[in-house]
Amino acid sequence: MIVEKDNLQSFSKFALDSVSSKLLIVSKDLKVTYLNKAAEDFLNISLEDAKGKIVSEVFHEKPKNDLELQELFENKKHLKRHITTLFLKNNLKKKTSFVATYFEDKNQDEYIVFEFFDNDKSSIDSKRERRFKGDVITNAFSKVLAHEIKNPLSGIKGSAQLLMNKVEDPENREFLNIILKETDRITKIIDQVSKKNFQLNQKPLNVHTILEKIPNFVDSLNLKAVSVERDYDPSIPLLNVDDNLLGQVFYNLARNSVEAIDSSKKGNKLILRTRIIYETFINKTFHKSACLIEISDNGPGIPDDLIDSIFFPLVSTKEITSGLGLAIARGIINQHKGEIDCISDSKGTTFSVILPIEENSEFLKEELNA
Repeated sequence: MIVEKDNLQSFSKFALDSVSSKLLIVSKDLKVTYLNKAAEDFLNISLEDAKGKIVSEVFHEKPKNDLELQELFENKKHLKRHITTLFLKNNLKKKTSFVATYFEDKNQDEYIVFEFFDNDKSSIDSKRERRFKGDVITNAFSKVLAHEIKNPLSGIKGSAQLLMNKVEDPENREFLNIILKETDRITKIIDQVSKKNFQLNQKPLNVHTILEKIPNFVDSLNLKAVSVERDYDPSIPLLNVDDNLLGQVFYNLARNSVEAIDSSKKGNKLILRTRIIYETFINKTFHKSACLIEISDNGPGIPDDLIDSIFFPLVSTKEITSGLGLAIARGIINQHKGEIDCISDSKGTTFSVILPIEENSEFLKEELNA
C-alpha cells in the first residue's frame, strides 16, 4: 500500500501531537518550524504564533543561547541542560531540563529538535530520598572510618613522641617532627570529614575566578589532550564561598571527567558552564535564585547501575581508587548550603553544583522586579 505524501504528513503531525513528549523543531536559521500540542502548553504559545519566529522569541535562557545552537549545526551534535530557567512570553518563567539534538533529513535540510522535561515533584522527591539515604550511609561510614584510622594514628603519634625524648640527632628529630605534624593534620581532616564540619573561610567571590583555574589544572594532569570550553553567565553576582574548598570540589569533578574521557576519541572536551536559575529548592529550602555551575564532558558516561550511588563512599567507576572524592565533595557543597548532582548517558556526563544567591544582591532585586 502506498501512502500519499499529504496523508503521511498529516499522520505524522497527528502522531506528534498525540505524544506526551514536549517537542519543538527549529531550522538552521533558528526559526521555529513546528511544536506539538504538549510543547504549546508547556511554552505557553501556539504553533500559529511561534512558527517563523526566532527561537529566542519563543523562549530564552539568560544569557541567550543562540551561539550554542548555531554551534550544534556546525558540530552536528547535541546539547543537554540539566537544570535551567526558561523565560517565556507574558513574563512567565519555567524551570526545566531539555535536550537539543541535531538532525538532517533526506533533502539535507538541517534542524534542531528540542525535547523538554518536567522537573516534577515526584522526581524531585525521589532524588531527595536517594540523597537522604546516601547521606545516612555516608555519615555511618565516616564515623566507622574515622574510628579505624584515628586509632593507629594515635599509636604512631605516641611512638613518635616517645622517640623524640630519646633521639638527639637534629636530622632524625626533624623527621619525627614531620611525623607529628602530619598525624595531627590527618587527624584534623578525618574529624572534619566524619563530622561534615569543614572550617569554611567564606567571603564574597566571583565564582568564575575559581573556575578559571581549571584549564591549567587539566593541563597539569598530563593525561589526555582535552580542550576546555567556557560558557559563563557574566551577570552572576558574588557568592559567599570558601574559594579553597570549592576549588577542591571543582578540581575533583574536572579530574573525574578527564580520566573518564576516551583517549582514542578525537575532540575530547570539557565544558564549564554557569547560569542563574530561579525559584528553586535547595535542600528543601526555597530560594528565589541560585547559581548553577556545570562541568560536562563527552566521555562514555557512568554505568546505569552506579549513577544513583556515585556520591556514596567507596563507589567508583575507576579500577583503583578510594572512592571518597565525591562523598567529600558533597559534604563541602552541603556545608555551603548547596546541592551537587549528576546526569550521564553514553554521550557524556554533567556534574551540577547549585549554590544559593544572597537575596540582598542588587542584581537579584533588578531581575525580580523586571
